[in-house]
Amino acid sequence: MIRGFTTTTTKIKNLLSKNKGVTKFSVHERKYLQTESPLIDQIDAKLDELRSNLANPHTTYLGRDLCLVKTKWGGHVVVPGYNVDVAVGIIRDGIHEPWTTRLVQESLKYGQTYVNVGANFGYYTSLGGIIVGNEGKVFSFEANPVVFAVLLKTIMYAGIPNRTTAFNRAVYRNTGSDLAFFFDYQFAGGGHLEFDKDEEAALGDGFWSAESIAPILDSDGRWVPAKGIMNTFRTKTLALDDVLKANEVDLLHCDVEAAEPYVIAGARSTIRNSPNLRIIFEWSGYSFVHGSDEYKDTVKNMWDFLKTEGFSIRHLLPYVHADGGIELSGSLSYEEFIVGEHGDYFATR
Repeated sequence: MIRGFTTTTTKIKNLLSKNKGVTKFSVHERKYLQTESPLIDQIDAKLDELRSNLANPHTTYLGRDLCLVKTKWGGHVVVPGYNVDVAVGIIRDGIHEPWTTRLVQESLKYGQTYVNVGANFGYYTSLGGIIVGNEGKVFSFEANPVVFAVLLKTIMYAGIPNRTTAFNRAVYRNTGSDLAFFFDYQFAGGGHLEFDKDEEAALGDGFWSAESIAPILDSDGRWVPAKGIMNTFRTKTLALDDVLKANEVDLLHCDVEAAEPYVIAGARSTIRNSPNLRIIFEWSGYSFVHGSDEYKDTVKNMWDFLKTEGFSIRHLLPYVHADGGIELSGSLSYEEFIVGEHGDYFATR
């Protein structure tokens, strides 16, 4: 197919070159050009795509269920093939959450400091590490030891170990607490701490298999996506203020499944001491509505603190315009925020 395309393209180009400046073609030449010439742009575009795919493989299998992906933005991320939430977009499209990816790209510069809380397999750690360069710093936190092991591989394959400090700890309002952590291998991006948990750890194999799927089916044998084959472990906590100390931070990026208010509670000194700070954090009004009174108080304290520090909070809309642009909502009121849709939110002074 490629050879045939090349032959047709070359023949048309040679014919046009041979007759450059001539307005008259033979009957045979005119008929050929009328038939084939309209295809030349499509053929060239297809050839370019094929050559690019052959020269730059999108995904490389590393063994042990791990894939190395070269992303659309030119970095590298290691992901496990069994994961079907975070890994799907990375493996299939070379990009994860393109709107948030773009926001990180627009919020960071060379030489700055990036803090990635809930780093998962390291997609954003890799992105941030490439942007800040050799003169910048990246602090990457991931509580799940299974995922943390993959994060370390991403840091190495991305070529950013010289600027990245990684912690296998849960970021919280204080240092030294011991908490339970729940996660499903297939949906590792949804791992979370024990906040009003109604989940129990599954017995046996933690991966989807004939022996393990009972906990995610209803009485009719129908898959319930909200259920998981949950694994559990204990994890220690760190407060960002205790880790970052005198470091000024330029971008604080949190994705910790409703625990963001606790992260902010443990980072007040850092936030006060970082005049250029921007914050990207995941939020869902569902978590607030169904949260405990203590959780609701923590959310209100986060809101009041950020407002006192001069921040406004906007919702990052989950799509990218045809020209690559992203869109943020207007500044939200507290009443709008606590019922906000699930997604990423952006706090700026």
